[in-house]
Amino acid sequence: MKFFITPQLLHQYLDGQCSDEEILMLHQWYDSFEDQEDPFDALTEQEQEVMKMLMLEKFRASVKTTETEEVVFDHRKSFSTKLIYTLSGIAALLLIVWGITFNNKKQTQVDSNRIITTASEQMMVENQTSSIYRQTLSDGSVVWLSPKSKLQYPKKFMGSYRLVKMTGEAFFEVTKDHAHPFVIDGGGVITKVWGTSFRIKSLANVQTEVSVVTGKVSVKIPEKDETEVMLYPQQKVVFNYASHALIRGKENEKSAMRMWGKVTESFDNVPLDNVLTTLRNHYGMHIYTEDKELGQFLLKADFTDQSLPAILEMLQNSLNAGYTIDDTQIVLYRKTN
Repeated sequence: MKFFITPQLLHQYLDGQCSDEEILMLHQWYDSFEDQEDPFDALTEQEQEVMKMLMLEKFRASVKTTETEEVVFDHRKSFSTKLIYTLSGIAALLLIVWGITFNNKKQTQVDSNRIITTASEQMMVENQTSSIYRQTLSDGSVVWLSPKSKLQYPKKFMGSYRLVKMTGEAFFEVTKDHAHPFVIDGGGVITKVWGTSFRIKSLANVQTEVSVVTGKVSVKIPEKDETEVMLYPQQKVVFNYASHALIRGKENEKSAMRMWGKVTESFDNVPLDNVLTTLRNHYGMHIYTEDKELGQFLLKADFTDQSLPAILEMLQNSLNAGYTIDDTQIVLYRKTN
């Protein structure tokens, strides 16, 4: 059946002035593209906008109104929560899904709905401290969020994908699940993994680095499958915003990525200053404290197969201490409360 959709009708729909009968006609027009491989190319710009809105309505119909809990982690105050409606989150996620929907509409429409399902209860954490914050996800994966970074993730993963979004810098330790790939949307690229540890560091509108410590990950530019790059340990890829290209590279042995390597060390009544010297030599980071009394504190500890951020978290908890991190410099201090 041929649907005659006039520019006037499209304009009315975009302005929210269509009757029920006209909206029904537009939905039938949308459904008429079901068997076409790529209908988007043949549409005008205005028709494309209407198509996007109709798709969003389809998603709205399949997803109940949900809420997002936003958590701001700030050392100056306790956790605070704010409930907001996530219609905007669904719309943003639509942009991710849009690139794959029309490649094979019957097949990927199901996958798209599954991805949307993972966003049913979205959580947002923002690290406003000067140290690294650890967030554990529902599948057991751990995300180490650097200062001034944000992570959006579902309260519980559902469907075929484990999808999260991030801005800034984060290190991921992903729980293995070959049936449910872990997908990260951040820094202008899509990173896909099944179980591994790696870092994503994004400098807004300049470049993004993806560096692998263990396992393997694939990185690609959205909607450009041919750009996909597979990375293995000690490898990295840089996405340049200006050239819109992925450049493969190798991690420098003295890079800050060393902090994510695992070490096994034990100390029996050893001054903290000596402990920090050992960590400094192993990780190549400038780790120290300006508090002489804290530096002489005798530490008895067993750090088995731990990264530097994990060790710092243990020191924080056992010594009632805090720390600041700035690139390769880490300073420990005593908390006042």
